[in-house]
Amino acid sequence: MKLVVAEGPLLDQIVGLTFDIWNEGLSKRGYSQWNAAQLRTPWGRQHLHRLALVDNAGQLLATAKRYRLPIRLDGRDGWMTGIGAVFTPPSQRGKGYASKLIEELLEMERREGALLAGLFSGIGASYYERFGFRTIPIDEVTVRVERRNGAPAMLVRAGDDRDLPAVEAMHRVRSSGVRFALNRERSLIHYALSKKRLLAGLGPKGLRQVEFVVAEEGASAVAYALLHENANGWTLEEAGDRDPAGARLRGMLQVLLAREPSAPPPLIRAWWPAAFPVPPQVSLTDRAPAHDLFMVKPLADIPTPEKAEDVFYWHSDYF
Repeated sequence: MKLVVAEGPLLDQIVGLTFDIWNEGLSKRGYSQWNAAQLRTPWGRQHLHRLALVDNAGQLLATAKRYRLPIRLDGRDGWMTGIGAVFTPPSQRGKGYASKLIEELLEMERREGALLAGLFSGIGASYYERFGFRTIPIDEVTVRVERRNGAPAMLVRAGDDRDLPAVEAMHRVRSSGVRFALNRERSLIHYALSKKRLLAGLGPKGLRQVEFVVAEEGASAVAYALLHENANGWTLEEAGDRDPAGARLRGMLQVLLAREPSAPPPLIRAWWPAAFPVPPQVSLTDRAPAHDLFMVKPLADIPTPEKAEDVFYWHSDYF
């Protein structure tokens, strides 16, 4: 058995096999296009790969996505290997191939210099605890915004690539005092935004919508929000504000809500980092653990984060 980067027909086979589990409401063609487009982004070409455990004949035994994500942990810059979409073909299940893939991947990334391995588990903690992973709490909250008569007098426009340096700077400042955070340089931000836009664009009409909006002063973005909207409400994927109190973000959300003044306010859910300020006239309620557990394992001689307050992580950084 050997661990290889999946390309060509092997990659096509994996995409076809995983469609039923992770299609996100896309057609088979759309799912294939969505996966291929992620690998073609500037960040994805260098940092995202499908890996496959194959036998000597090249037969697929198990597969997973590998992300190499830049991180900062206790003031030390490095990278985390992110593990996602672990899958075993039905004909190969019960033989330990997924475990073998994870073990080989962890050892390979340790040799390559990763500080941490991370993953999101939708099947609970016990399976991944066997490999040394531990859960880091991330809470999901409901964001309630006080509605006003009319919209605040502020300019809110659609964001674009020229705003990415400002988004990068806002993230760097806000996350600077936290033990663990991604180093979200602009190509990674572009990847996260492109992934969500592609998902919305390739899906059925009206299923979901993505909005990247900014508030600007002097032609420079000073606050932003990335929202995923569907029939269940809004997910605030990430946000930033140069105002230490977050007042501009509050104003932006009020502007967006004022577009439909007669409609009931949508449910807004978010992973709100503990270090990010709660703006005036905004409250966080219905706090509960995120559905998918964030788990990490040290691959170097370093302490790992332990509490929600140790981590600055938006839902946009989910992999």
